[in-house]
Amino acid sequence: MNDRYYIRIIIRKIEKKLNWSKVTFWTDNEYKKLSSLIYEDTSISISAQTLKRLFGKIKYKDDYKAQPATKDALARFLNYSNWDEFIAGHRQSIFKFVPLFRKVKIGNHEYGIMVLALSAIILVISIAVVLAGFKEKSIPFYAENIKGSVPHTVSIHYDISKFKNDVYINFDQNEAEDKTEGELLNKNLTLINHCFESPGYYNVKLSSRGKEVASTKVHVLSDGWSSYYFNNDNFSQRKFVFGLENRVQRSGETGMLYISPTELNNKGFNGNTVYYLEHLLYNDFQVSADSCLLEVRYRNSSEIGGISCYDVEFRIIGENGLASVILVQKGCYRWSELTIGEKQLNGKFNDLSFLTADLSSWNTMKILTSDNKVFMINNSDTIFTTSYNQLLGQIKGIRLVTKGSGAFDYVRLFNERGELSFDDEFGEEIP
Repeated sequence: MNDRYYIRIIIRKIEKKLNWSKVTFWTDNEYKKLSSLIYEDTSISISAQTLKRLFGKIKYKDDYKAQPATKDALARFLNYSNWDEFIAGHRQSIFKFVPLFRKVKIGNHEYGIMVLALSAIILVISIAVVLAGFKEKSIPFYAENIKGSVPHTVSIHYDISKFKNDVYINFDQNEAEDKTEGELLNKNLTLINHCFESPGYYNVKLSSRGKEVASTKVHVLSDGWSSYYFNNDNFSQRKFVFGLENRVQRSGETGMLYISPTELNNKGFNGNTVYYLEHLLYNDFQVSADSCLLEVRYRNSSEIGGISCYDVEFRIIGENGLASVILVQKGCYRWSELTIGEKQLNGKFNDLSFLTADLSSWNTMKILTSDNKVFMINNSDTIFTTSYNQLLGQIKGIRLVTKGSGAFDYVRLFNERGELSFDDEFGEEIP
């Protein structure tokens, strides 16, 4: 099948996702709006003019040949990882047909007998199964206001009136151990609004019978760094879930991103127990997580309020995956972790003894990504390197976590050209 066949499938799916009219009725406004939605969802720009060529609004003698990046963006807009994955999911099977009549010789006589082709039966059954599955899986669904500053309300439009089974919506804010599908949607309604009061990059999903049927990403931007307190060990892959009651307001710039145990106690938190502090910054960095350098100067020790076994987590949050490392006090590497795209390692089942350091003095951690490789560099030592396949996409957030009251002197982010894209010194410089 050529690209044109799959572009027609793309068009039908986009019509359904956005719940718009047929593409033949689209005006310039629809193409401009779709161009904006694709950029918001994939960070890849496809002009309205290009979309018109692809969708047949502008006629050419021959089929318009789209660039690979354009086709990947269309596939990603429909929640596929790339164009090849989209094609793999829609490739037609080719059936061979036997003749409806064939001659069968019995003795000295030939008889014309009608034979029902097995391939035809298979084709009919396959079409019926596909149509039944398509009916069950396809939901008109789109989201408005998928990006904004905290607090931020997102509007989810849907139509499940003809859906046979219950459909749930999950706003990606459940506790890590909460395995429920989320909130049951009312089949008589077509709109649900949700307010995100904490910054983050959320994957909002519709599911039925445990299977995802639609989804969209929501980017809720920080107003500067947001700091949270946490003292329970109920996390999965270090994904903490906080409410407003856990947010800690820092008092002014002190030259560090730091909240002391005394300050926590003064704000009503318990600084005399085992706790974690998480610092989040969600922003439009306009930097690819697959070609960047994150540099952070850090410290965590008992002198400043760290808790044994001291640890520090550094996390780059991409639109499609993470680059994350947890460094720990020497002797405590059981609690170390690594997440790079599709690769996940933890110290319980792997020897991660190289992810240890003397955290009592100031160190500098660098996470460098380039050409599907990542390099973890602590001070001047490259402590870990690996390749990965799952592209991380554009950077949506940075997260720093310490066990107890660790401190960060500065955070710097460089783009693929080595240019400084973000820099926070937190006030006066620490010697």
